[in-house]
Amino acid sequence: MAESLIDIKRRISSTKKTRQITVAMQMVSGAKLSKIEKKAVAYQVYANKIRATVTHLAQAQLLSMEANQDAGKGDGQKVRVADLLQRREVKKTGYLVITSDRGLVGGYNSNALKAMMQVIEQDHKDKDHYAIMAIGGVGADFFKARGMNVAYEYRGVSDIPTFNEVREIVKTAVTMFDNEVFDELYVCYNHHVNSLTSAFRVEKNVTNQRS
Repeated sequence: MAESLIDIKRRISSTKKTRQITVAMQMVSGAKLSKIEKKAVAYQVYANKIRATVTHLAQAQLLSMEANQDAGKGDGQKVRVADLLQRREVKKTGYLVITSDRGLVGGYNSNALKAMMQVIEQDHKDKDHYAIMAIGGVGADFFKARGMNVAYEYRGVSDIPTFNEVREIVKTAVTMFDNEVFDELYVCYNHHVNSLTSAFRVEKNVTNQRS
């Protein structure tokens, strides 16, 4: 009986210690989430302004190039922004899918991947009709395990991505578009609404438009 009582006391002590560790982890995670949420809100304002400005300038550049071509003043040089605005037949669709590198993020990855599979199954009968840019190890491993067309994968993105990380991904996407790996690109991710809610989004890049 004495040994049984000692065993129970040890279990109680172990449970208390586990609870203390869990509470500490919750506090750290809560602080990190709050910090990232503030940055995300500030970024949305910045991103909307940048998108509007770049779209306006790019469209003006395209109109100027078309006017010069009509007047016979084209210099034959390749203009990257204008090229991205040109319409062309969509033979293959690209999906830039964002997941995490590891698990322990609740339903973030599973919800995004389940929704992504539904999109692909509804819109494509053949894997040759789409290409996946997998940002995050969970998504890359998921698609590769199913024999899907993963044309690019990027692992190790920071919790708060740096400019250089984003630039590398964007540069690769533009190069793949130029090389006709895909003819249109959708960015697919779980949009954070609040601590309890997220919404899966599939957003077409603003440059290329379907014919």
